[in-house]
Amino acid sequence: MTSSPNHILIYAELLSNIRQISVGCTLPTPSSPTTEAVVSPDCLGITVNHDESRVSIPLPGRVALPSRLPIEKTGTINLSWRLPLAGGQNRIQNVSASDAAVPWSAGDLKPESAVECRACRIPVVDAGVLKTWKDLPSENWAEMMEFWHCHKPHDHKQKDGEHLTSRGYGASSKISAQSGVGFIDLTSFLLSPSDILESSVTPSLSSNTVNGIQVPEEGQPNSSISHNQTLSCSSCKSQLGAWNDQISSVSLFKWQVAVNTQHGENSAVAPSLSHCTCAMLLATMARSGCSKSIIMPIKSGNGLVTNAPAPEASFPNIWVFNGNITYTSTEEARSPINAVKVLYRMVSHDEADKMLDAMTSDVQDIYLPAEAIEMVIKLLDKSNSVVPRRERTFGNWSVGLLEKWDCKGGKKF
Repeated sequence: MTSSPNHILIYAELLSNIRQISVGCTLPTPSSPTTEAVVSPDCLGITVNHDESRVSIPLPGRVALPSRLPIEKTGTINLSWRLPLAGGQNRIQNVSASDAAVPWSAGDLKPESAVECRACRIPVVDAGVLKTWKDLPSENWAEMMEFWHCHKPHDHKQKDGEHLTSRGYGASSKISAQSGVGFIDLTSFLLSPSDILESSVTPSLSSNTVNGIQVPEEGQPNSSISHNQTLSCSSCKSQLGAWNDQISSVSLFKWQVAVNTQHGENSAVAPSLSHCTCAMLLATMARSGCSKSIIMPIKSGNGLVTNAPAPEASFPNIWVFNGNITYTSTEEARSPINAVKVLYRMVSHDEADKMLDAMTSDVQDIYLPAEAIEMVIKLLDKSNSVVPRRERTFGNWSVGLLEKWDCKGGKKF
């Protein structure tokens, strides 16, 4: 929903750390003596009356008492209040980034489920092919195992010529795709090419473009899946995934496919691009301690952009401001929504390189397909209209909200 200057906008955010709900309101015209804001009798909603307009929203928690809220002064279009949570309400548990739920983990998915294109529902992997689902370890698992091995108590019987790579868990170790096994990372399924229905996917040779960056796809089209290609649905042409050359597997993006879950087939709770982006941001913060990331476009061949970007190219620089909020808004019909609150801005390629290469860098790089990055930027820009007008910027950053996957399976996308 797009914010309109001609209607009342109300936004309420649960501040669990201080057990309050922050409410902001933008009026279409300056407030008058007849303007009023009232908490509902059940203490679960708020209503604002202004210039013969009446707007109500639910609150993301029960507040202490029903009451008429004070209007500090007339003649302003911006109103705000802090409402204490009800004393009898169960204490809200804070969720750290390391505890964030991962969209569609192995325990959520049904073994032998088919994998389908979410847009047109044609099968990409037949039912019965994937006998089991397995979660992949975090990205730094090999480095941590190598660190542990190097710093464990010395074994005098160990041969000096023994190398970490022979142990299978050195930093150079890689997980290889296995037929019949669906490996799961934060944003995709890693499958063996032999498990993919070749008739359902089409290798794509078209260039990816993200804010002026051309990311060409290499290779030649043929009847089978080969290196350096993105994969599109042969029916609706949706980009489903890409060949992962580093571990000889096919990556299918979670937000583009449908899979039966342990709770039954229900695409209404399938992870969206927002859910997957949140998972990446929070996992990066938990792993590195950095709350700032730059989203870069991947290239299907080796996972990195290798060609020189255009001078006008720009990338989204995202700063996780609060990794666990619940909000309601007149601009979001599905309220309340669990989300990650972020600050974001666009940075040039040169600026991105300088931030990432700096000795004291507090920024991490994460990767998404170019098409997905464009969608993330649109999601952030759209969410900016959900918050009150005077709260949409912070310095040279814009405020955004990304819907977060929760243990109940998220909400409709």
